[in-house]
Amino acid sequence: MSRRSRSPVERLARLLGVLVWLALVVPALAGTKVVFLRNGDRLTGEILSENARRIVIKTPAAGRVTLQRDQVERIEEFPLRSVAGPPQAPSVPPSVAAVATNPPVALAPPAKVPGPLTNAPAPPTPATNAVAGSSILWLPDWAHGLVTNWHGNIQIGANLGVGTANWQSTYANANVVKKWGRTTTLLNYALSYGMVNDVVNANRMYGTSKTDLAWAASQHLYSYGQGAAGYDEIRKIGIEYLAGAGMGYKVINQQKIILAGELGAQYQVFDYVTAQDRADVAARFGENLTAQIGKDVRLTQQLGFTPGFEDFTNYQIRFGFTLSVALFKPLTLNLNILDTYFSQPAPGTADNDLQMSTTIGINF
Repeated sequence: MSRRSRSPVERLARLLGVLVWLALVVPALAGTKVVFLRNGDRLTGEILSENARRIVIKTPAAGRVTLQRDQVERIEEFPLRSVAGPPQAPSVPPSVAAVATNPPVALAPPAKVPGPLTNAPAPPTPATNAVAGSSILWLPDWAHGLVTNWHGNIQIGANLGVGTANWQSTYANANVVKKWGRTTTLLNYALSYGMVNDVVNANRMYGTSKTDLAWAASQHLYSYGQGAAGYDEIRKIGIEYLAGAGMGYKVINQQKIILAGELGAQYQVFDYVTAQDRADVAARFGENLTAQIGKDVRLTQQLGFTPGFEDFTNYQIRFGFTLSVALFKPLTLNLNILDTYFSQPAPGTADNDLQMSTTIGINF
């Protein structure tokens, strides 16, 4: 049975349930202060001590963490929001009220009340319903981490040409990171759509979610779980999705550069438009690199190789590369490269697909 071509909006609705589930599988976080690190990380918790050389913070999951002062960009305090009502007028001692309502006779001087009683405002009313570390009062304490302490980058780019051939292309990409203790959650969403002389030549969407759990305080050895879903009309993939897990090791784990290798397995499904659908279990060999070059340039790169267990010759290679240059806060200029290779693509499609785009991004 043939499938009709779906627009990006229809495809997004089909994938929404999967992506929302992936986005919500993150730990909760609450704290009183946020420490922003120069490498982009954040820690939320109680400041135990600080001096000119180091800062000691106590976080809910990692416990006591010691940071060097040159690692810290800034420290901010969460606003405490009270629902106790508007501030009350300062209370007046009865003796003062008596003086105001029943003044003495003209020849008798008025009774003087000590300065601290007449001029000092009443002590502030405790915020009995305030939530520490968040102003979202309708959420339970454990759920505040779902909507706080996210940071990342959202990118948008578009090209338009009119002449011998009329063409247009649109790109969107979002990368979001959330850290809590020894866990790191990364969310990615990418969309591209293009036409040449009213013929669609690009229509793809892909979203991933990955959570790493460090096994020790050094954070070199970690386990991960990931999921992904997407479609590609040009490659005749109606929908594809996967779920997997594995182990990783950070060969280099420094403030400005992280290099890690990963080994795992995943269950993957490809719903082809022009061929028989495929579902199998595949091994996964991965490599990730993040590097901060100076203050304004950031490089991220990922490589994944997923051969099938039953047929090792049926494999997929995915390479991603992003170079971001800070323009001025919070804007960035980005170069994105994504290369995907299928050893056994759908009939009528090429085995290799290379995508390049330049975008303007905004950090948050």
